[in-house]
Amino acid sequence: MPDTLVIQSHAPDPPAWLRACLDSVAAWAAGAGFAHRIAGDAFLDRVPADLRQRAHGRTQVVADLARLDWIAEVLAQGWPRVIWLDADVLVFAPERLTAALALPEAGYLFGREVWVQPDARGRPRARRNLHNALLAFAPGNPVLAFYRHAGQRILARHDGPPVAQLIGPKLLTALDNMIALDGTWAVGMASPLVVRDLAAGGGPALDLLRARTPVPPAALNLCASYAGRAADGVALDAGTLAAAARALRTTDDLSSGGYSKID
Repeated sequence: MPDTLVIQSHAPDPPAWLRACLDSVAAWAAGAGFAHRIAGDAFLDRVPADLRQRAHGRTQVVADLARLDWIAEVLAQGWPRVIWLDADVLVFAPERLTAALALPEAGYLFGREVWVQPDARGRPRARRNLHNALLAFAPGNPVLAFYRHAGQRILARHDGPPVAQLIGPKLLTALDNMIALDGTWAVGMASPLVVRDLAAGGGPALDLLRARTPVPPAALNLCASYAGRAADGVALDAGTLAAAARALRTTDDLSSGGYSKID
C-alpha cells in the first residue's frame, strides 16, 4: 500500500490548460508511488449547510474548509500522509517536489508564495504569503484540527460575502507572521502578471518572482480563480493560461531561465 495519498477536486469538464495541470499531478503521484484521488463538486458537501450559506456563493471559501475535512477523514482511515494540491497546480519538476514534501517533525506543511501585482504606479511589487494550494499532513500533527476549527469559526462569524482568500492566504499568513508555521517554496503561485509573462516567454513580473523566491519551485499554481476575466490589467483567457502551462512543461522547468539561479 502506498504511504501517501494525493487528493484534488475540480468541476466537470475542465478546460485543456487545467487538464494539463491535473495530468501533471497524476503523473507526479504515479512516478513517486503515491495514490491519487480526484473528487467532484460533491466534496463540498462535507461542509455543513449553514456554513455553506455563510459563504454567500463563494465556492473557494467552502472548498478551503472541505479540503480540511477530507484530509482529516482520510487520515483517520490510516493514511500515513495526505497531500492536497489545487487543481490548477502544474508540476514541472516532479523529483524536486517529492523531495520538498518530506514532512518536518511537526507533521504538516503549507505552501509559500511570492505574489506579484502592480503597485500604485503600475510597477510590479512582490509580497510573501502562506497559501493552502498545497497542504500536507500526517496523523497526530498539532495544526490540522486547529486550522479546521479556526476556519469554521471565522466563516460562522463573518457578515456578508467573504473575500475568496479569507480562510486560505489571509488567515494562514496572519498566523505565520505570529507563530512561524512550517511551509515550503516547492509549490509557488503565478499571479495574473506572472501568468502573462510565462505565456509571453518572460517579463518583469516573472523576473521579480524569481528574484524574491529563495529556492526553485517545483510547481506553480496558475490561479484558476481569475480564469475568464481580467485582473491587474491582464485578461486571463484560456489561450493565455494554456500558453503559460505549455511554457512550464516545455522549458526544462525554467532552470535555464532563472529559477535554479536564485540566490
